[in-house]
Amino acid sequence: MVNADMDRLAQRLHAKQILVAPGIYDALTAVVAERSGFEMVFLSGSAVAASQLGRPDVGLTTMSEMTQILDRIADRVSIPIIVDADSGFGNATQVARTVRSFERAGAAAIQIEDQINTKSMSEIGKRPLISKQAMVGKIEAALDARKKSSLLISARTDAVFSEGTSLALERAHAYADAGADIVFIEGLTDVDDLEMVVSQLSAKVFLLFNHLNEDGPSLARLESLGFKIVLFPATVLHASVNAVWQAMQGLADKEGPEPNIVTASDFVALS
Repeated sequence: MVNADMDRLAQRLHAKQILVAPGIYDALTAVVAERSGFEMVFLSGSAVAASQLGRPDVGLTTMSEMTQILDRIADRVSIPIIVDADSGFGNATQVARTVRSFERAGAAAIQIEDQINTKSMSEIGKRPLISKQAMVGKIEAALDARKKSSLLISARTDAVFSEGTSLALERAHAYADAGADIVFIEGLTDVDDLEMVVSQLSAKVFLLFNHLNEDGPSLARLESLGFKIVLFPATVLHASVNAVWQAMQGLADKEGPEPNIVTASDFVALS
């Protein structure tokens, strides 16, 4: 199905107020996010890998699995969904298929990164990359594949970790020039670096910040700089794991569930 708010996402991004998207991984977390007042959610690849496979995000989740989860989420919420497509699940031809599949399932924006398709555990921190030219080809394939221009293509670079800030910025320029609607450079937290990114790229594309560090810039600071979207990809997952861990420990210790545990009637109220 096509998400009802897809056409309004680009219009919303022209507003000054930053758009906050919590990372979700299934229909239930998406419904709770919408009921909590969020205007958009982020279907996080790492959260799906953790919740569905019990494994880290090393490229094991498939395009079909993400499409099925996206379809279930879009059936339950009307707010826009930005979907983590990892590397696009292959080369430029496979990226085109991914975009068509995600668009049919209800994505409002699709995020593609320039890391290699699959990684070993030892490579997670190194962020191995495909070439800049190969990523540009993926962006172009994504743009050609979408049926509606209102479906936004987000290009992510992880080059800060393996090539440094200046080459990461060079990649970001190339991705913006290739036609990406949204660009973000993963790993930048220094305000001076963020100001440089905004000054060079904000006239070309919407800018996104991925909030992984509790000590990172505040929402007010990011908004004042000119960022349009901020993702919190792991907050909900980590809170969920903590709650499940505590509940399991209480049961294992024969103490029973926590007094504030969600009841059956709470779930009924979500439907």
